Amino acid sequence: MDIEKILDLLEIDSPDEFEYFEHFAELMECDEYITFDDFYGVLREVSYHTLNELIESYIDDIFQGIPEEAIDFYTLLTTIRQCLMGLCGSGISYDQRQLLVEELYRFRTWYVLDSVVYCKSLSDFMTKELPIVEALALYRLEKLGEEKYEYDFSDCLDYPLEEYIISLPFTMGTDDGEEMEDEEDCYNDSLIDKDFPVIDGEFSD
Repeated sequence: MDIEKILDLLEIDSPDEFEYFEHFAELMECDEYITFDDFYGVLREVSYHTLNELIESYIDDIFQGIPEEAIDFYTLLTTIRQCLMGLCGSGISYDQRQLLVEELYRFRTWYVLDSVVYCKSLSDFMTKELPIVEALALYRLEKLGEEKYEYDFSDCLDYPLEEYIISLPFTMGTDDGEEMEDEEDCYNDSLIDKDFPVIDGEFSD
């Protein structure tokens, strides 16, 4: 899918019109292959403030549809959210935007294309192998009264977090230090114990 087809999908005429949650969700969840250059081309004009809001809203929306027993997946997604938002607040240089979009592209590839969740039907015990985005959609349908499944996210947890560490020059001495502290507080509030995480009441249905 080239950039012109992506813009058609998003129903916009140029990248500078990319600003709404629906644009971000469509781009992230498109199940067709998108090259990095085209992905970057769509996001190159989006302000850091807008990207910060879109990333925060999008991942928070994902949190609302995670099965309660998927604690390890919830914890991993919390860390990914921190890193993406930290990169988003790290500056406005070309290199920093390049790094942010690379990490968003990595997340999209994992979330939509490369991951496998084992979804076992509780009615006929047949198992479907679905990417994360489709498994979470299945769970949302389940909450609306559709067929129930047992979800196994264990094969989705091998995410390259060692490559996701934000370098200190991007975060120290910037105006976004307070924002980073707020993100840490958000993480601390979401888990009772970092070694033995338990999801708080807000995560429960």
